[in-house]
Amino acid sequence: MYEDLVTIAVFHSQPEFLLARSRLESADIECFAYDENMLRIGGWHSHILGGIKLQVGQSEARDAMAVLQHVPPLDNP
Repeated sequence: MYEDLVTIAVFHSQPEFLLARSRLESADIECFAYDENMLRIGGWHSHILGGIKLQVGQSEARDAMAVLQHVPPLDNP
């Protein structure tokens, strides 16, 4: 049975999207990109096209949002 996907973030920059996706994947959270190719086709119009939607399964949405919101402390002596 398939689980419903929910959008947890929208990106208008591919590098920002790739970083977020990598963070989720490193936390073993399966994620999907919706409209990723639209940014590649018309990147200068990403605000009109709605950007790349980062989606996860509904059961993992809370954990995924926590991963994306967590900012590790800087290790500056």
